Formats: sequence, C-alpha cells, structure tokens
Amino acid sequence: MGTKPGWRGSPIVSLSREVKQPIVEPQASPAKLREISLRARDRVIKMGLTDKSVHVGASLSVLDILVSIYFGRGLRKSGDRPTERDWLILSKGHAVPALYAVLAEGGILEEEQLYKIRAIDGLEGHPDYRQEGVDVSTGSLGQGLSIAAGIAYAMRLDGTEDRHRIYVILGDGELDEGQVWEAAATVSHLGLHSVVAIVDVNGFQLDGPTEKIKTKGDIPARWESLGWNVIEVDGHDYEMLLEALRQADSSRRPTAIIAYTRRGRGIGFLEATGGQHLDPRRARSIE
Repeated sequence: MGTKPGWRGSPIVSLSREVKQPIVEPQASPAKLREISLRARDRVIKMGLTDKSVHVGASLSVLDILVSIYFGRGLRKSGDRPTERDWLILSKGHAVPALYAVLAEGGILEEEQLYKIRAIDGLEGHPDYRQEGVDVSTGSLGQGLSIAAGIAYAMRLDGTEDRHRIYVILGDGELDEGQVWEAAATVSHLGLHSVVAIVDVNGFQLDGPTEKIKTKGDIPARWESLGWNVIEVDGHDYEMLLEALRQADSSRRPTAIIAYTRRGRGIGFLEATGGQHLDPRRARSIE
C-alpha cells in the first residue's frame, strides 16, 4: 500500500517527550469544581460559535468528568519517565473542546488559542499529541483503551503501576467497536489495575440515540463479566465522581466508571434533542 509523496506519518503517542501538566491545585471542593466547570462550559460554547463543526454536545456531556480528574483528583507525576506520571486519554476524541477548555483553565493553553479551533493554523478538531497538554492522539474511535493497556504494562515493567493511573474516557456509542472489548478483556486478564475506563453514557452517537443504532445491553454487567471493578455515577455529580476516582485509586482490579450524563449539558435545546452543534445565529438565545 503506497503513501502520499512526502508523507511519513506520525505516531499517535510519544513516550519520549516531556509533558507539561496543568498548573492547578488538585483536590478542589465540589463547589470550586462547579465554578471551574461554568468557566470551562463558557469556553466550549464560544468554540462552538466560532466554528459550527465543533462537537459541543459531546464536549458538554464529558466536561464535568474532565474537571473532576484535573482539578478534583489531580494528575500526578513522580519522575521524568513516561511511566512515572498519570495519563489521560480522551478516546472519544471529538469531545476535545472540553479538554481544551480544561487545559486553558490550567494555564496550558492561552485563551485566544481556543477560538482558532479547526483553523488551518489553530487547534486540531481532535486530540493531537503534538499539542501541549494532550497525551495521546485520538479520533478513530475504539483505540484509546488498547493504548492504555500498553502504557499500563510498561508501568508494571517499571514498577510504577501502584503510583499512577491511566484514565481513558470513552463514549457509549464507542462501545460498538470490537477493539474496546478486546482491550477490556486483555486489561482484566493481565490485572492492569492502573487502568481506569470512564464511559460517558449520554445516550447518543453519530447517527442517533444509541439504543436505536445498536443495543448496548447492560453496560455495567458487560464490564463486570470481564472482571472489572464497576462503579456507576451521575456524570455531573462531583461528589460521586470524586468518590469513584478515590475508589479507583485503591482498587486492585481495573476500574470502569459508568457515568450517566446529558449530551449538551447546560444548553436546553441540545439536552432536549441530543444535538451536537451550535448555530451562530442562536448565540443570543444561548447567552
């Protein structure tokens, strides 16, 4: 199979570069997390009004989860090797505006960068590891958990798996990908307890409601059947999210957090329809 002239490709993750983590004070209170979330939500909406191809609905459903990880639990680093830090893999890469909003809150991205999203000289519409603050390139659904498995095994070889966690955020529609379940079985079989899968169950995928596209069955039971430690939470409740993250830190099995969310959280007409995009002509009604 040939390649385009001059195209050499690029990896989806770099294990050699130094990663700058958000400059934040973790373990914020739920009240503080709500304040952070409101600021981040405002950034996501502005990105959506800047470019109407931005996936606002999916970003708002996952935003509180990201805020809880970055500012509630915190991402930790114990050394300079790639196996001596926590990782965050946004496997549902179309929700990257939420990640950008959180990185801006943490001082990694400048505010003005956000509003050049999808511009030729701006931020990518999906995670790109070459962007500071992004751990892994994603976009083709189903791959994030497999990447996490490899990182977790490397941590085991380096003796750091008890100190760090790899968070993988998946969408419920993404569970249609067979690779997710191959990786889930492998992670459990190897007992890679540093892996924490967080499933954003917002009830929608690309072509419509998830249950109309393909029945998902009992999602918690599917993970439990493979030997995962399963925790169900309201994905917009900070107390529940923080407690789930604490339990994942102490579990000796890989943990799957099933987070029930609302697509377009905070924007009435998106929540009501499961919509994904904003029309700049509706800017006044959103404000």
